Amino acid sequence: MALAKLGRSGRLRWGIILLFLIMGTWLGFFLQRFSATSALFTNFIDFSMDVKQIDLIILKFGFHLALKINLGTIIGAIAGIGVSR
Repeated sequence: MALAKLGRSGRLRWGIILLFLIMGTWLGFFLQRFSATSALFTNFIDFSMDVKQIDLIILKFGFHLALKINLGTIIGAIAGIGVSR
């Protein structure tokens, strides 16, 4: 009941949904390690982009962007929407 009242503000609502998405994805990664559930929780979107190093004379930086979506992500999204309402 208390979470339902907290989830009414727009920013907090999206935060709750994002938190559940991340937790669901982690749960999916955990369940991929077991042979009984690994087939259900395989990543069906696995995209990554990696820039090792960009050198701008006075500044060097790099970044790695990865998007991994599995069944746990979908379950987390549905749970997050349910909790935030």
